[in-house]
Amino acid sequence: MGKGNSNFMTSGGERFSYGLYFLGQNIFYMLIFSFLSTYYQDAGLAAAAVAVIVLVVKIWDAINDPIFGGIMDRFHFKKGIFVPWLRISLIGIPVSTILMFAIPGSIPMGGKIAWAIISYMLWDTAYTLCDVPIFGLVTTITDVQNERTSLNAIGRICAMIAAALVYVSITSVRGLLGGWTKTVIVLSVLATITMIPICFTAKERIQPKAEEKDKEYGVVEIFRYLKTNKYLTVYYVAYLISGSLGIATQWTSYIGRFLLNNEGLAGVLTVFSLLPCLIIGPFIPGMCRKVDKFKLYYGACIASMVLTALRFFVGYSNVTLYMVFTVIGTLPLGFTMILMYMFTPDCAEYGHYKSGHSMPGITFATQTFFVKLEAALTTALASAVLAWIGFQSGEGAAQAAGFNDKFFACSIWFPVAGLAISLIILRFYKLNDKDVQIMAKCNAGEITREEAEKTLSRKY
Repeated sequence: MGKGNSNFMTSGGERFSYGLYFLGQNIFYMLIFSFLSTYYQDAGLAAAAVAVIVLVVKIWDAINDPIFGGIMDRFHFKKGIFVPWLRISLIGIPVSTILMFAIPGSIPMGGKIAWAIISYMLWDTAYTLCDVPIFGLVTTITDVQNERTSLNAIGRICAMIAAALVYVSITSVRGLLGGWTKTVIVLSVLATITMIPICFTAKERIQPKAEEKDKEYGVVEIFRYLKTNKYLTVYYVAYLISGSLGIATQWTSYIGRFLLNNEGLAGVLTVFSLLPCLIIGPFIPGMCRKVDKFKLYYGACIASMVLTALRFFVGYSNVTLYMVFTVIGTLPLGFTMILMYMFTPDCAEYGHYKSGHSMPGITFATQTFFVKLEAALTTALASAVLAWIGFQSGEGAAQAAGFNDKFFACSIWFPVAGLAISLIILRFYKLNDKDVQIMAKCNAGEITREEAEKTLSRKY
């Protein structure tokens, strides 16, 4: 039983290690998500070429995520369903990340593009091998709904710490070490060290039923399962649209250069913007015991859209005022960033309940697919928008008159549009916490399906 809460199945060491893994994993993720586009363009790749690179990689991504998700559902190691995959990823993720930021400056442009595509494909595969099992792990180390919520909150808080660490250190460390590659090597070593403990402390207590262990799911069964799991699709389509249009997340360095006249201030601004996540995060599991987490998430999305739109009327001419309103506008992130991945375990239980098949690998592979697709589309769209408004690539290149105004407007209205569309789609998401707990009990064989149907709040 866990320390500090007699209702928890996990130990304090497991929960701490679980958080540490997200700290390391998200150092890697933030390097790619927020700085890869900047690195590519600093390396001399045109914005249009970057957009093409990331979209080409998504062809491979569309293939590898369901493949590896199916493999994880079909083949179970003696030492666990997910932990062995976490151990394998300890090599793949750091090596591929370093390769992405090590494009030789002496090779011709065609060689640089080929290097970018191949290294990105390697990273994409390695990230699947770490992301699917770490999120899926909550379904095998505990079946207590509140504990899963707490573990997810711990993971998201550590992810925010990782983001703050990367944003603060990237400019100063890059200046100190003299380049992107050395900086990424240092951060990759640090990240890998934090990802090691969970590979040896996690205990996968919740195992598939005997009749599920030997089942082999083919392509037909997988597609039937995904078709049945409609709420998984609804949630992640909304996630994809709001995230992909949130192009300002790709422009951290450029916001510093063009709007704040100081690239270092961008890192400071980002850290202050992440503070709500770190402050509110520990209280969210308690809030979720009183208010359904989807209601919290939906309300936070509305607040985020309104506050982002208001920032346009504040402008950027007064740097202090711009920074203050940016931080205020990120207050809802304290909820959305912590809650955003808590719905996948719910969809895994719902999919199992509706289809009769336990496919956590496919469910979390779907999450990983959309997360990586969103990152790629955001990078591609951000690069395409830069090309559209006349951005001149190359570190230190001068921009045309009027560029800053166009840049600022796009950084506001693209995210607002994404949130508005996603809010409409999310109206079709009907799962709630109480019903998911009932489904989980039914899936585990603790109650019959007839008993579950009688106690659910609605017909699913």
